[in-house]
Amino acid sequence: MTAITALKTKDLINVGIYSALYFICMGIAEGATTLITGLLLPGFTSIFVPGIVGLLAGPVYMLLCQKVPRFGAITIMGILMGLFFLISGHFALAFIPYALCGLVADLIQSLAAKAEQPKRGLRLLGYTVFTFGSMGPVIPLWFMKNAYVASLVKRGKSQDYINTLFSHITGPTLFACIAITVAGAVIGAYWGGKLVDKHFAQGQGTNRG
Repeated sequence: MTAITALKTKDLINVGIYSALYFICMGIAEGATTLITGLLLPGFTSIFVPGIVGLLAGPVYMLLCQKVPRFGAITIMGILMGLFFLISGHFALAFIPYALCGLVADLIQSLAAKAEQPKRGLRLLGYTVFTFGSMGPVIPLWFMKNAYVASLVKRGKSQDYINTLFSHITGPTLFACIAITVAGAVIGAYWGGKLVDKHFAQGQGTNRG
C-alpha cells in the first residue's frame, strides 16, 4: 500500500514538469484540432478539442500518478491548467472546471494509491474526470451564451467568428462533446497506462499508483 504523505520539494518539481508537458499536449491538441476541423468541419473545433486533449495527454497524467503518488499533485496540475485558461484570455469561468476536476481526480487517485488490488480502473476513472476540466472554455458556449458573446466582443472577435463558433452549438452537439471527451480520455488513459507500465514501472515496487 502506498502511503499518502505531504508533497515534498522534489514532488512539486515533478508536478511542474508534468504540468508543462500536459500544457504542451493541450497546445498540440488545440492546434491540430483547429487545423483539421477548420478544413473539414468548420465550427466543430470546440466539440472535439477536449477529447483530443484526453487522447494525447494520457501518458503525462499516468506518469504523474506513477512518479508522485501523493494527494495534491493532480489538484495542483488542475489549478495550473485552469490558470492557463484564465490568463490566456478564455472565458473567466473556464478556470473552475479544471480546479474542481483536478481535486476530484486527486481523491480518486488517492484511493487507487491505497488499494491492495490492481487499480487501473480507478486511474482510468480519475483521468476521465480530470479530462472534463478541459471542457472549461467550451461549457459556457451552451449554458452562458450571452456572457460568452460579450467576452468575445470585448476581445475584439468579429461577428463572423462568433457566428461560426456558435453555428453548431446545440443540445446534440453537447452530448457529442461529452461522448468524444469520454472516448478520448479512456483511450488516452489505456495507452498511457500501458506506456508507463512498460517503460517506467520497473523498480517502483509498492509506489505504483
